[in-house]
Amino acid sequence: MNHCCKFQAADVYFLAETELYPERKLSIGFCPICGKPVAELFQIRFDNVVERLSFSGVKANKIVEQNKNAILYSARECNYRRIKSKPFGWKYGVNKAVTVNGKECIKQYAYDFYGNKELVKKV
Repeated sequence: MNHCCKFQAADVYFLAETELYPERKLSIGFCPICGKPVAELFQIRFDNVVERLSFSGVKANKIVEQNKNAILYSARECNYRRIKSKPFGWKYGVNKAVTVNGKECIKQYAYDFYGNKELVKKV
């Protein structure tokens, strides 16, 4: 995104398609220099013409409100669900000994650095 300087969008919303635009994205963020909200609407028409519209300040808030009902999902939600579902990325193992009815049972867990855990094996 570009306002006072170039910066990364805080979130990207993928919008529902319309009759004229089969692919639409709305990027939002705040300018690190002036602090204004910035929105960028990226649309590809059915004849492969690309439109990129940038808005800042009050106009950016209006564009977000206008497209609020067309939001299908966001990039942040997808990343959060992927990371919070099962152990993701680097993993380490933890063995726990549990006593059940006088028998000792060992449970092996896979942990990641996001706090997720998954039971791998019961011995």
